[in-house]
Amino acid sequence: MVRQALVLAAGRGRQIGEAGVPNCLTPVGGQPPQPLIVRWLRVLQRAGIKRVGVVVGWQGATLRKQIEALRAADPSLTSLELLFFENTAWERPNGLSVLAARSFLTERTLLVMADQIVAPRLIDRMVRLPEAGDVSVLAVDRDVSGVFDFQDATKATLQAVNDGATRVTGISKGLSGHQALSTNVLVAAPSLLTALDALPEPSLTEGVNEAARRGLVVAHDVAGALWQDVDSPEMRLHAEWLLRVYGDELARPEVHGAAPSAESDALALIERLLADKDAPRYTLLNPGPVMTSARLKAALVHYDTCHRDGGYSAVVRRLADKLAPVFGASDEHDVLLVTGSGTSAMEMAISSSVPPGKKILTVSNGAFGERLGEIAELHGMQHQRLKYAWGELVKPADVEALLAADPDIAVVAMIHHETSIGLLNPVGAIGRICRKRGPLLIVDAVSSLGAEDVNVVRDQIDICYASSNKCLHSVSGMAFLCVSPRVWPLIASVPPRVYYLDLQRYRRYAQDLEQTPFTPAVSAFFALDTALDELAEQGGVPARRETYRRRNLRIRRVLSDLGFESFTNTGRESLTICTMRAPKGVQVDALYESMKDRGFIIYKCKGPLALDHVQVANMGELPDAEIDAFLSAMTEVVAAAKASAEPAERKLRSV
Repeated sequence: MVRQALVLAAGRGRQIGEAGVPNCLTPVGGQPPQPLIVRWLRVLQRAGIKRVGVVVGWQGATLRKQIEALRAADPSLTSLELLFFENTAWERPNGLSVLAARSFLTERTLLVMADQIVAPRLIDRMVRLPEAGDVSVLAVDRDVSGVFDFQDATKATLQAVNDGATRVTGISKGLSGHQALSTNVLVAAPSLLTALDALPEPSLTEGVNEAARRGLVVAHDVAGALWQDVDSPEMRLHAEWLLRVYGDELARPEVHGAAPSAESDALALIERLLADKDAPRYTLLNPGPVMTSARLKAALVHYDTCHRDGGYSAVVRRLADKLAPVFGASDEHDVLLVTGSGTSAMEMAISSSVPPGKKILTVSNGAFGERLGEIAELHGMQHQRLKYAWGELVKPADVEALLAADPDIAVVAMIHHETSIGLLNPVGAIGRICRKRGPLLIVDAVSSLGAEDVNVVRDQIDICYASSNKCLHSVSGMAFLCVSPRVWPLIASVPPRVYYLDLQRYRRYAQDLEQTPFTPAVSAFFALDTALDELAEQGGVPARRETYRRRNLRIRRVLSDLGFESFTNTGRESLTICTMRAPKGVQVDALYESMKDRGFIIYKCKGPLALDHVQVANMGELPDAEIDAFLSAMTEVVAAAKASAEPAERKLRSV
């Protein structure tokens, strides 16, 4: 087993965080965020490493002091033996950092870069690799499609040898004919020092390449383990996203397979009925309504039902019971059902919760946040707007400052997933602020509930609402609100502003009769009941989140390869939708029509993005084959559009 590790932290590199702060001290992702160097120390100690050497250079004394302070403040790290080595030539190639720690490298040593995140399970495997004599072992990734910045990645060529091992025959950023990428995670044998000594200005990559040329480097496949360099602002944003999606373990969760359907006969009937209809079939990649399963379509076929019968009350009760854990609700929360789109729940929440003479603060960074303000204005409420540019992240400190300045604000309303731009807003941070200062927090989770991470108890949300036809994979026509017990005494004196959408009326009917005040969309209620069963059988919200993550990442990669550019790169992008600028020469309207001709509905953006951006959603019942077909069609359409645009562009350049 490898007993020690060397962390290279000497170079300055491109700044990824606060100016003047070494990159390895920059907090990146996690709950809570932690500096990269602390992440490394924890991962190494957990893997069984006893001694860690750190090579410092730029701001070496400050860095050493900060690392020692961070180690001392973390009880889990105090037993780790920490040694420092100084590279006074830190502006020159990083192989000199390895040579600066020559006295440390007298045995097999795990060698890593400070500005990097790596799945802990890969480090666990690397330190337990069997002895290989004076041969170094390089962790390589054969899945080149999964790398964020392929052009900047170090490529590797490999060769199988007779003993079953795989030899590294060369590594370089510009290497042609590569079979894998270097992760820069290396179990370094002492022979690496000899290879570095043979080079006049050795980078680590050149040193490994020289050792490989001598037959002294073998490959260890990462086998799907995640890793990410964090040596540019763009890579930091992607690392933030990876840590949000996978957590600190950077572990892909197990995906539960869908339960086999028992509705094959119903499916056959449905397919025959649909075939008789004079209407084309499209695959929907718009952000709701979404594709639904055959089992759900079968649930729409039922005997005629009276919504005031006790049997239907059982449906209402079941839906509330099944929705509560999806919201993360406690037993004291009320889940209320309303017939209408997500906007009906939005208006119900706003119109029912702001006392006369008090104010509502609406927070917006896209179209649906602006709709919150439009509803408040329509009802003549005293109203403050905290309005950001589309795509700008909401800052909790701004909300706290407004609440501190205006004690008359009784309600804060915001969007969790701003669908118009594809960003997740920090509802948890703002929930804590509201709970501290008193106002109620209303959160729109219309396009996030069932897939993204939202929890009304943890995030201290007072009223959270969503709809049935997005991440829950049901049909349009239903919305629902999850209401905290602290809401009711605070809104008891609020007079109804809307007859149909009076929140307190809905609560009375739910408590006294287990019914809704007005005739519900009966079939939509039955469909949602089935959709929630499917969600549970498929592993619940975590499994659906993982399914969405895989789809989203795949779609985003292919579109990026085709020349599309993400509207935002904040690390807070949702897993349900890609909002992308179309490539040069590709017109949005023409792209929409061409994809529709091929059977796929994408989405044209709203507001300032309408001219040159599109959205591709990955919600709903979308088998991998449908995604394959969509991406193939998109590739053909974009190639044709670019080819058509080239003659006109050449003509313009010649004028």
